[in-house]
Amino acid sequence: MRSRALPVLSLAAAALGAFALSGCAAPGSVTVGYEESSVAVENGTELTVDFGEVNMSVGSDWVIISDPDPSVLSTGEKVTEYAGESDSVGGPNDLAYRFTATGTGQTKIQFEYQFRGAVPDDPTEQKTALIDVTVE
Repeated sequence: MRSRALPVLSLAAAALGAFALSGCAAPGSVTVGYEESSVAVENGTELTVDFGEVNMSVGSDWVIISDPDPSVLSTGEKVTEYAGESDSVGGPNDLAYRFTATGTGQTKIQFEYQFRGAVPDDPTEQKTALIDVTVE
């Protein structure tokens, strides 16, 4: 006669293993808009700063003008995805910068809007974004 205890113990061990692993899961990702003034993330988290649609084909862009402390946050990676109609030339892109939290502490990232590689002359079009990042 076969014991029923073995399947029950196997199921309990599997459930315990899944529970233990869930506590060890890698940190996820956090996305904030560039209008946010601060964000807190866990070490190892991927932080994305979203700028929405930017028409880079006419020269609109956001650039990093003050890099974060590399002991707290990695150098930003610019990520773009074409958002225009298929088979069309030019058009908007979804723009974001992606960072990885590399250590605990605080740092700042500063961005600046540029048109054709320069700050616009019109003061109403001059924009900056400053985000305080805390990594816990």
